[in-house]
Amino acid sequence: MAPRHIPQLREHREYPKHFPNPIWDNRMVSWMPSFSMIGGKPVGGILALGLCGIYALLLRWQHRGAFESLRGRIVLYGGLGLLWQGIWTIAAWEGGPPSVRFLAWNLAGVLLSLLPFTAWFWISAFLGHPLSRYAIGGIGLAGGIALIASILPYHPATGKVLMAWWQELRWPGDPTLASWGIREGLWGIGIAIGLGQLGGTYLRTARPLHRNRLAYGLLGAVLTATGEGLSWTHRGEWIMLGWALRAAGMGVIASLSRFSELPSLQRAGRWLLIFTLSWILEAGLIGGVLAGFWLARGGRLELPIGAELAFAAVGIAWVTMLVGRPIHKWLQRHLMPSVEDPAALVRRYAQSISNLLDIQQVAHAAFAVLQQTFGLQQGMLLLFEDQPDGWIEARVIPGMGKMPLQPGRFAPNSPILGAWQKGCPLTQYQIDFGAAFQHGDPEERRWIQGLGAELFIPIRSQAALLGCLALGARGGVATYSPAEVDLLASIAEQTATVLQNIRLVEDLRRLNIRLAELNEDLMRTARRLQKLDRAKTHFIQIASHELRTPLTHICGYLDLLAETLEEQSEARETQERILQGLRRSANRLEEIVSAMLDISQINAEAFSIYPISFQIPTLVRMALEPFREAIAERNQNLIVEVPEALPVIYGDLTRLVQALRHIVQNAIKFTPDGGTIQIRARSVPPEEAGGTAHVEIAVQDTGIGIDVEDQALIFEKFYRVGPVELHSTGSVKFKGAGPGLGLPIARGIIEAHGGRIWVESPGYDEARCPGSTFYIWIPVIPRSIQTGQETHNQRF
Repeated sequence: MAPRHIPQLREHREYPKHFPNPIWDNRMVSWMPSFSMIGGKPVGGILALGLCGIYALLLRWQHRGAFESLRGRIVLYGGLGLLWQGIWTIAAWEGGPPSVRFLAWNLAGVLLSLLPFTAWFWISAFLGHPLSRYAIGGIGLAGGIALIASILPYHPATGKVLMAWWQELRWPGDPTLASWGIREGLWGIGIAIGLGQLGGTYLRTARPLHRNRLAYGLLGAVLTATGEGLSWTHRGEWIMLGWALRAAGMGVIASLSRFSELPSLQRAGRWLLIFTLSWILEAGLIGGVLAGFWLARGGRLELPIGAELAFAAVGIAWVTMLVGRPIHKWLQRHLMPSVEDPAALVRRYAQSISNLLDIQQVAHAAFAVLQQTFGLQQGMLLLFEDQPDGWIEARVIPGMGKMPLQPGRFAPNSPILGAWQKGCPLTQYQIDFGAAFQHGDPEERRWIQGLGAELFIPIRSQAALLGCLALGARGGVATYSPAEVDLLASIAEQTATVLQNIRLVEDLRRLNIRLAELNEDLMRTARRLQKLDRAKTHFIQIASHELRTPLTHICGYLDLLAETLEEQSEARETQERILQGLRRSANRLEEIVSAMLDISQINAEAFSIYPISFQIPTLVRMALEPFREAIAERNQNLIVEVPEALPVIYGDLTRLVQALRHIVQNAIKFTPDGGTIQIRARSVPPEEAGGTAHVEIAVQDTGIGIDVEDQALIFEKFYRVGPVELHSTGSVKFKGAGPGLGLPIARGIIEAHGGRIWVESPGYDEARCPGSTFYIWIPVIPRSIQTGQETHNQRF
């Protein structure tokens, strides 16, 4: 709004020493632009008042906008524009008090300099980039500068001082011109930043529909900027044109928050270009026909006027039919490419994928056909699979281009998944800006955005969602037309049949694999049951033998004792030998019966322990004491590495000695003469043992080892390794297996204390003797003992 008369005033008069108050100076009021009067009516004021009504309607129109955050920012910007237009109504109303009009004009200049900065609010929301603190500080600084520049030169007190200072520095012009220059400069800076931000984002955006939305925002910003720029001029006609342009721009901006679906500007521009070029070419050809008639007659047309018009009409029709229509089709084919033969495309697509049973091959073949038709640069196939937790997993099958391969997850109530289940194609633009998807899971939307696709066509079979065709932007034109979307939906139906066949084949493969696994499990179970059945049979044989042998001894010794008593001639030594044999047989019989009683209690979960505090060395010494003579008799080496500083154990010492004796006895039996048996102990820290400190006792031998399949069975009751013919009633004879109760009892005792026992062995080999190692873990504070009372009777 640079004043028009200021250069003339500067040339013809000197400024007074006392700077006047422009409100009361009629000469400064005359600097205002003038508006035309038609029929005595102030055109500028009427137009400004009408535009105020349009602004008010636009603000009311925003009440039901699709985007709440954008709607609020546009209402803020539009409200300030309405205030600016209302102040212009006062300034443009011819016949009003000059001082009031001048004050309104000056205030309108202040608001105009601030409008671009308030536009930053809706631009930031529109682009999804929140304003930084520096931008907010810049808005406040611009507002302060605009207010200072609008007050100081016009106030009587400050204006006089400012004018004197201005003249003393001998700067050209005067403070009033500088104040308008400052405001115009602020406006220019704000407009440049806003348009630069919109334009830069538009150029960086690759998605066609997103670019279309940015194009609307850029169009609205350009219209408002042009209108505001014209409002700085001194011509009333240009100012009124600027008002209209700015109102049109605000209408475009308001539509951004009101609608999520916007017509394609690029497609409309291409159609306009096609019709314009067609009209120009056809007009040129028609002109050529008419010029040909004129030249054929030597510059004269002697035929009657009716005949001339008839010939001209025939020529024009001929040109339009033979030349004009092909030109229009040629332009349309190159500027608006489309599928010329949809049926052939569907047939070619079905032929390329119908015989394929591999999903990856289907994806490559499908997108190869689509790439030839639509010029795709990226495409993928999404397969949906139900998960046990009720969610839906989307697996990405690459087709062409780069894409993330990690699967996505959709909630059962996902609005995006719901739309696909109904068979609705979706664009990435609809997912980002559609009102129905604004409250969906942000993680779902981020995953879909990361795919880089532009269009999603659901693949359904009998109302069941199988997957999606995810297509990138097509080449040649920005968006897919509705006809092309319908064509792709038909292609998706062809894909559904193939996917159903592939799923059936994959289900059969999985079923075969599962059946093979079940068959293997059944075979393992059958072998296990056979071994257990043999173990029970062997137990009956061994138990009868174990019980019969001591009973036979007892009966024999009793007969011998009876004969001795009758004769009274045998020496006392013979009687002692008889009594010792009876005692050994009775003890062996008691051991067998006690073992059977213990295993029955363990099986009935009625095993009792009586815990006390003791040390591991004591436990090891008590367990080894009965085997000293047997180890020496077998010429075996015994190595004991048990530190004295191990933690104290709280448990049943008698039972734990019993368990360790069974392990040591097993090592002695299956270690050849001259072999080595080593017993080690160490402390196991809580982090290694799952949170509770343990003590580990390892019994390692150089014996014949244990087969891998038998390592889990040796702790089952009645199970024994080796043929039953090798059974021996001896406790330490080589390979002299007993009734198969020792190791199950040991496991029951260890587990009753909250511990665990297992064996490790490379395998069974009597020649190489790989040996085996039994590991016993006993917790320092067993989980089964929580009362802390040493005399408390614990039940297993």
